Amino acid sequence: MKRTFFAAAALCFSLCTMVAGTAQDPPQDMALVPAGEFWQGRVYMTLIDELGMLARARMDDIPAHVVQLDAFYLDKYEVTNADYLKFTEATKHRKPYHWAGGHVPAGEEKFPVYNVSWDDSVAYCTWAGKRLPTESEWEKAARGGTDRLRYPWGDVLAQGGKKAAHYGWPEGPLAAGSFPPNGYGIYDVVGNIAEWVNDWYAQNYYSISADKNPKGPSTGVYRVVRGNAWNGDDERHLAVNYRNFAEPATRTVTIGFRCAR
Repeated sequence: MKRTFFAAAALCFSLCTMVAGTAQDPPQDMALVPAGEFWQGRVYMTLIDELGMLARARMDDIPAHVVQLDAFYLDKYEVTNADYLKFTEATKHRKPYHWAGGHVPAGEEKFPVYNVSWDDSVAYCTWAGKRLPTESEWEKAARGGTDRLRYPWGDVLAQGGKKAAHYGWPEGPLAAGSFPPNGYGIYDVVGNIAEWVNDWYAQNYYSISADKNPKGPSTGVYRVVRGNAWNGDDERHLAVNYRNFAEPATRTVTIGFRCAR
């Protein structure tokens, strides 16, 4: 009897230790976004909405809806020039066209990479043993554990006149992690650089989206881009519910990415 009890206790301890270790040891520089529900989309109306002044436009983040997601990991930082350089050197993948002579601009090693297409982003994440996040994963992670708020930190963009993110600037991004992280320990989800996600874009997708682990439309012309960049200065576009899109081949100074697992 005692032998059976101790054997069972030892097995239980071993299994509990394994589970605890798994939960406490996220991949390097990745944050755990726990499983659960969150409200995706815009739960508030702006004056310009109420006046009926939006045509197509920025009505694609409604209706707000509850989404259930499995747990996943997301990069704490946007992929940097230094990260992307390692990838291109290992794989001979093309480099951003603004890298003169194929070199990272001096002093910008820790800046987020840009001038990368959706396909470039997928290639990097695959090489790193990761993937692009879905649109729903991105928004839940960006909210940082808050729900139904405009920004990761609340409903006011600049609190006390002090910016909590890098935006409204005409000269490009800052080094990744220059501002404090959100509640999940993830940096730069607002401003700095906009980010490719995995989903195809459809204007009315939220009205038909799956309730659990939505993957986006099966086909499309554009890919979704999330998070407004360093040049954004419109409070509506800097909200975590804001959706944008671009052709997958687009390479521009305002779009980069981060990976999920």
